Amino acid sequence: MEKVTAATLSECFLKKKEFPSARYIAGGTEDLRLKADRPSAVIPLTGLIERKAEVRGEEVFLSSALTFSDLESSPIVPAPLKEAAGKMASRALKNAATLGGNIASRRADSYLIPVLLAYGAKLVVFSDREKTCELSKYVNRSCDCIILGVLIDPLVKVVTRRESLTSSSHAAVTSAMSGKGYFTAVSGGSIYSSAEEALSADIKDDITGSAAYKKYLVKENYEILKEALNG
Repeated sequence: MEKVTAATLSECFLKKKEFPSARYIAGGTEDLRLKADRPSAVIPLTGLIERKAEVRGEEVFLSSALTFSDLESSPIVPAPLKEAAGKMASRALKNAATLGGNIASRRADSYLIPVLLAYGAKLVVFSDREKTCELSKYVNRSCDCIILGVLIDPLVKVVTRRESLTSSSHAAVTSAMSGKGYFTAVSGGSIYSSAEEALSADIKDDITGSAAYKKYLVKENYEILKEALNG
């Protein structure tokens, strides 16, 4: 694996054009830990994005460099997002895995994406310049931009559930709900923006359970979260 270094975000973006198959990394828990689908080259972002959480007007900005441990300990991170970050069982991974990495990987068992979608999160990204885009659009399309962070409205009421065989197992289904809708990530499938979309999808059996079992969890989570949201 080749390490492609750059001194600034602008240089990183230009290097990505030069090495299209390269991936940006921060904590590296996805691209360096897993053997499958390992990239041929990486572009480290370490030190180029400030690790911070701050209030910006009526929104909270969470830097993409924040680790899961940072999210758990920050006083301004809303409780549902703390809860989602806390579901990662490994302390070592919590101290390394980043918010930006979990979003960029778009994993079907993402800890954070369903909760962020329920908040209606906006991404702050960098390409040729800094700009914002809807997380919902980013999740469904490829993008070479660098994720700088997310903006969320902390006053949005969000409820969430994560279902797995054990507390340390990969999740079968992670779901979140708010007035903005129901969002669910299903192992062996994808990230879906409604229960109907998930239930009609081609979801595969895997180590987290059968497709039928996971679809049952999608429906069960929907009913439980609807009651919690309205309660």
